[in-house]
Amino acid sequence: MLEARALGLSVQGRSLVEQVSLQVAPGELNIVLGPNGAGKSSLLSLLAGLRRPNAGAVELAGRPLTGQSAAQLARQRAVMEQNPLTPSGWKTAELILAGAYLADADRADDACRQAMELTCTTELAQRQAHTLSGGEQQRAHLARALCQLLASTATERYLLLDEPTAALDFAMADALLAQVTRICRDLNIGALAVVHDLNLALRHADSVLLLNEGRSAGFGPTSEIMRREKLEAVYGVRLAELSSQEHALRAFVPLPHAHGD
Repeated sequence: MLEARALGLSVQGRSLVEQVSLQVAPGELNIVLGPNGAGKSSLLSLLAGLRRPNAGAVELAGRPLTGQSAAQLARQRAVMEQNPLTPSGWKTAELILAGAYLADADRADDACRQAMELTCTTELAQRQAHTLSGGEQQRAHLARALCQLLASTATERYLLLDEPTAALDFAMADALLAQVTRICRDLNIGALAVVHDLNLALRHADSVLLLNEGRSAGFGPTSEIMRREKLEAVYGVRLAELSSQEHALRAFVPLPHAHGD
C-alpha cells in the first residue's frame, strides 16, 4: 500500500497541501482531480518522495518514505513527470531502457521489451524519440516508467503519473488510461494519476481524490466521490449529468452560466 496520512506542504508561508490522506492499493488506478492550483502536482511530489512534507507522513509498502535512499525508492515507485524531457539523439528504445538503470543488463533488456509490448511502443523502438508525435512520446515515457518497475524485484510497485493525458486528444487520452488500467490489473501495480478530465476519471478510476485549494474534498470509490453536487462545489460551475443504462456510462457536461451569474 502507498498511504498518505494528513499530509501538509507549505512554501514561503503559502499552504499548497493541507491535511490530505489517501491510500493506493496494488492493482488499482487512483485519479486525483481538482481545479488548476488545487495542489495536485504538489501532492504527487510528496507521494513520490521528491519533496518532504511539513506535516503528516507517507508510507510505501509499510515503510516511511523519509530516510529511504533514491535507489530504494526507485525500486518501488516510478514517476512520469508533467511534460517529461525527451532527449534529442536518443532512440525510443534507449529512452525506455533508461528506466532500468538500476538493473543488470539482461534484466534491463527483458524489462524494456516487456514495457514496450505493454505500451504498444515496440514499433517505435528505432525511431528518434524527439521526432515522435505527442501521443507517441507520452506512451514512450509511460514505457520508461514501467520499465523501471519491471526491472525491479520489489514486492510492491507503484506508478505515479503527473498529467499523463495532457496535450492528448480524447481518444488518445482514453487509450492511454486504458493501458494503465490493464497494466495495474495484470501486473498488480498500483497507480495514481493526476488528470483534468472528469469523464476520463469516471471511465477508468477505481478511486478518486478530489482536491480543492490544497485540501481533500473527498476520497473514495469513484461512484461515491464523483457526484454532481460535490463536483459543482469544487469547480464552481453548473454541470449536467448524463447517463446511459444501456452502456452503463455516466458523463458530466458543463452548463452555460445563467444570465446575471
